[in-house]
Amino acid sequence: MPSPAAPKPRAPARKPVAAKRSSKPLLMRRRPSQERAHGTLEAVLKAAEQEIAQGGLDRLTTKRIAATAGLSVGAVYEYFPNKEAVIGELIQRWLVRVFDELDAVHPRHGTGLDLLSFVLEQMQRAVRLYQDQPGLGALLGMLTAMPALRAVLDDHDERMTASVCSALAFYVPRAEAAELRATAVSIRVIAHEMIAAAVVYRPADQQRLLTHLRVCLIALVSRLLAPA
Repeated sequence: MPSPAAPKPRAPARKPVAAKRSSKPLLMRRRPSQERAHGTLEAVLKAAEQEIAQGGLDRLTTKRIAATAGLSVGAVYEYFPNKEAVIGELIQRWLVRVFDELDAVHPRHGTGLDLLSFVLEQMQRAVRLYQDQPGLGALLGMLTAMPALRAVLDDHDERMTASVCSALAFYVPRAEAAELRATAVSIRVIAHEMIAAAVVYRPADQQRLLTHLRVCLIALVSRLLAPA
């Protein structure tokens, strides 16, 4: 009787390929000043989102963007020097939406929320923002590949930290400033990583990851409320 064939060794898991670093200009050529021009710009950005969501960044070209938007390539180049500038504008707009939507929960706006409700409401809003952005995984990957966006991201992170920190100071005025800032940074970093994992990278585990995130956020702010 022949002996059973030896099992084939498993191939090592492939590591995700990092996006190539880009030094191309990321600024728009000009900002539209007329309503019709605004419509053209929005059509370009919406088309880029669709192309990124369907084919990823590797297949994205200005020709594809123009075709999806129903415009000429020249109309795209009127506002953007290259596809990288389109991607940069999408990322910057998304970061602005994230800040505006989450900062709107700040107690200075008279929301009437308690501390736990504040952090959990921010979490829910962040989840929706991550879910609603087409091709978010590809855009997040490009953040590390575009050095020109580093300052934009750093500014966003600092604004978010300052917003959450001042909200925590409102709820827990007796807490030390250093402790408030450390908590705010922890909330920002943990929330981003776990929401990105849940929505973009591991959607099959989404509910489990978001449940764990709620536990983490509650633990972080509860520590501030504990007596010294």
